[in-house]
Amino acid sequence: MKDIYEVLRRKQAEQAQLGKQIEALQTAAEQLRTVAHLLNDEHEEKDMAAGRG
Repeated sequence: MKDIYEVLRRKQAEQAQLGKQIEALQTAAEQLRTVAHLLNDEHEEKDMAAGRG
């Protein structure tokens, strides 16, 4: 039979690790959003320069 406190400790460690992963993914998403915005602006400028905008 498993020790309930050991199971609880493992689950809490897993939860903490998932929390760190979520934070890292949120940070990456924010950075990608910024880059995507810059790339979109660059694309629109090229379209306007080519007479497509």
